[in-house]
Amino acid sequence: MTAESEDNFKKQCKKAADALAEADVLLVVTGAGFSADSGLAVYGDVAKVKAYQERNLEYRDVCQPKWVETDPELFYGFWGQCFNDYRKTKPHKGYDIIARWRDDKKMAGGGKVDNDIRSCLKEKMDVVDGPAGAFHVFTSNADAHFYDYFKAHEIHDCHGNIELWQCSSRTCESGIWRAPVQHDFFVDTHTMLAPQRKETDLPKEYSSSRSIIDKEITPCIGQIKGNGKRDNLLCNMPPSKDRMGWHQDEGTNWPKCGHCGSLARPAIFMFGDFGWKYDEPQSKRWDLWVETVLDLCEDLSVCIMEIGCGLNVQTCRTTSEQLVEFLVKRGGSVDLVRINPDFASAPEYSVTEDHIISIPSKGLRAIEKIDEMYCSRNINEKDQLRS
Repeated sequence: MTAESEDNFKKQCKKAADALAEADVLLVVTGAGFSADSGLAVYGDVAKVKAYQERNLEYRDVCQPKWVETDPELFYGFWGQCFNDYRKTKPHKGYDIIARWRDDKKMAGGGKVDNDIRSCLKEKMDVVDGPAGAFHVFTSNADAHFYDYFKAHEIHDCHGNIELWQCSSRTCESGIWRAPVQHDFFVDTHTMLAPQRKETDLPKEYSSSRSIIDKEITPCIGQIKGNGKRDNLLCNMPPSKDRMGWHQDEGTNWPKCGHCGSLARPAIFMFGDFGWKYDEPQSKRWDLWVETVLDLCEDLSVCIMEIGCGLNVQTCRTTSEQLVEFLVKRGGSVDLVRINPDFASAPEYSVTEDHIISIPSKGLRAIEKIDEMYCSRNINEKDQLRS
């Protein structure tokens, strides 16, 4: 990085820190680039392994629901290894930083904004452990790592996550259910196939996620750069309401629907997917939270912190940009902090262009610098109050 680009990086991070400090509401929007800092693969690299290359398969090819019927070994090889990789990868320290920002927003001004949003939401929906207040997460990451740090009512998985499963039959009326906490898949990482029954005579390295140290090697499925244990594994994910959903006979490797006996699949939105069952209560909570923030936005300042959202699947970027437009139209104050090493700008001639703080950087690096400046600002303000 040149001295000029480093200066610009610090300048933009300072703007982001100011926007964060002055905001009443914080929305964090994350894509694959955010998980990459934990050592997981991004979209373009997930399927770059020999077994798929020999079959001329790329990510968009293997990430399709059709394989559960036509080639279940391939299907569970892909999703089973993703499951194993996500479970065995420790989330990076950016999660801790964002959790602290969340706590600051909830307590700011004696918690007034947080309480106002929560009170409005309680009038609109029946909730047990929520609703969210001055903070929310919108993510396309399927690893479910946010549940190690944030309450379920603060999270919206726009494409689902690897911990929730459903029946593969489109005629089955069952819902979605959690995978068991102790579960893992057997996958032959040389062929990327998952046999119907768990093998016991293959070496361990054939069926585990390998943690790599070489910085020149790019993470892909079965080959991650993460390390360490998930200390708070899914501690905030609610238990399954459907106790019959997940079924697996002893020694078998492919889970089934406990209602109809069809093979199970992740409740994740895949390419060419017409059978995805999304989490309806979660989706409703998100929609009502957005509606409430828009209703109150004339008196609020909102910071949207978008991290690692690229152009392959643009759900997150589009959501950020639409929210900026909606907030501006309603008379609200909003800043969009867009952190992305390659695509940090906004569309030309858009409303977003006048409200964006572009930071061309990897996510964790930017988060740490923003946090450094944010904390420094808070310390200076406290010192001024004492003097």
